[in-house]
Amino acid sequence: MITVITLSSKHSWALIFNASILALAVVSIIGVVIGQVIFEFVPEEVIAIAAGLLFLVFGILIIVLPEKEEKVEERPLASRLGVFGSTFALMAIMELGDKTQLSIIALSAEYGEPWLILTGAVLAFAAVTLVGVLIGSEIGKRVPERYIKLGGAAVFIAFGLIFLVQALLGLQFF
Repeated sequence: MITVITLSSKHSWALIFNASILALAVVSIIGVVIGQVIFEFVPEEVIAIAAGLLFLVFGILIIVLPEKEEKVEERPLASRLGVFGSTFALMAIMELGDKTQLSIIALSAEYGEPWLILTGAVLAFAAVTLVGVLIGSEIGKRVPERYIKLGGAAVFIAFGLIFLVQALLGLQFF
């Protein structure tokens, strides 16, 4: 989000939005493919427990680890690739192996619905990115980062608990 806000403050929001969404869609496709491979070869109960634990760990790490500073150094890369290409490359590299991609892998492995997971992920990325390029800087000025961080942690922990309850008690909420 910080990268999108920073880049859109210097360049066309539409250009940054399109490059970011394309990068996030590519990374999501990679995550869905990995998740589908796991879905085919790993028992469902193991996947559900692993997904629940993964989400819990992400939620806890959001709370206990300091926020990493995302520095945007676009000049050397931008001069070779242009703004669109450098934004695409930056966003794709930052998201590879990130919590969101690992979440997509876990969800795809858990539910075995690659098109639904991919569609949901890309739509969510589009919504979040649009907020980032249009009003993200205003939100950042008005809402303390601590609350944004705690809200994100709460979402991960809630989904982790839901996945674990489903797996361990045989319940099906989703």
